[in-house]
Amino acid sequence: MKILHTADWHIGKIINGQSLIEDQKFILNKLFDAIKEHDPDVVVISGDLYDLHYPNKEAMVVLEDALSMINLELKIPIIAISGNHDGKERLNYGERWFEKTGLKIITGYDDLMTPISMEGINIYVMPYFTPADVKHVFDVKTIHTHQEATEYIMSEMEQVMNKDETNILVGHLFVAGGESSDSERPLSIGTIETVTANTFNAFDAVLLGHLHHPFAIKSDFIFYSGTPMQYSFSDANQAKGYRLFEIDNKAFKQKFIPIEPRRSFHVIKARYEDVIHEKIEVKNNEDYFHFKLTDMDHVTDPLMKIRNIYPNTLQISRIDYEVAQDEIDVDVHTLSDIEIIESFYKHVTEETLEGIKKDKVIQLLESHLNKGANE
Repeated sequence: MKILHTADWHIGKIINGQSLIEDQKFILNKLFDAIKEHDPDVVVISGDLYDLHYPNKEAMVVLEDALSMINLELKIPIIAISGNHDGKERLNYGERWFEKTGLKIITGYDDLMTPISMEGINIYVMPYFTPADVKHVFDVKTIHTHQEATEYIMSEMEQVMNKDETNILVGHLFVAGGESSDSERPLSIGTIETVTANTFNAFDAVLLGHLHHPFAIKSDFIFYSGTPMQYSFSDANQAKGYRLFEIDNKAFKQKFIPIEPRRSFHVIKARYEDVIHEKIEVKNNEDYFHFKLTDMDHVTDPLMKIRNIYPNTLQISRIDYEVAQDEIDVDVHTLSDIEIIESFYKHVTEETLEGIKKDKVIQLLESHLNKGANE
């Protein structure tokens, strides 16, 4: 059996006001070419098909066209699950009708213990969930973390699993030790969101979404496909594509296959004058750029001037000043929201943020995160 594994399409993604929809159409066409070439038995999409819970009309049309191309034109079955970015009501509106054509979009928890059997292989699906979801749906009061919720679901699956057959899990979560990037939305704030790799030992292979690096984790049986294209400057120079699995009984071979994007992301450190006079080496002026610049003391409207030459510049920043004594010398890109606030609080008060104060901050952050996810 041959499986083409992809995930984290994030259709409708916007970065610093720049829509990536044309880049996404381009990369999806590349994916269609790959499907034609490999002729898999099934395409697996491990969540985050959309970037927002309530995508705009253009994003919905792009996704519907993509699923139609794979499922109806190329006649390849699809198994897709919802991720933490997806609004379930936007994905499951045609669930029963889709199944008639071999397109299975799973967003709920009713059929977690019933695998999809294809070519003698059992594919279990686990759409994104919060600990509260599992606690409520299965009425288990002791569940508080992603680890506890996942352990519960795994134990339930094992009770119905035929371990003499090949069993594959499709999920959307953060395996402990995985490498994250700036473009991923946190699964939670103030609680542990990771799940240990040995939680999935009952499965022969695990095909995951959520982490955007295709080599986010080193494992013999757990794999992320990563995003099909770059979605942040932390992804610069990172290969993007899909995974191809060939499964024979419990043995399988897999490989990551890169896709060349329409435009790449680049972080470039340079003098402002060198950028303006095109004295820097770039392959394509139409790529996406974050310029970190020196010698900008007397420059006005630098972004507008740079965009005259590099029109898809998304960000510029200065790097030619000393860190003042009243500034916190931390890299915010490596910290979670609550860690940034904790650092600031300690810097200002010389005390540790804890107790009721920390609980209130976490409550406000979670409220903001949930509000942003639904906009």
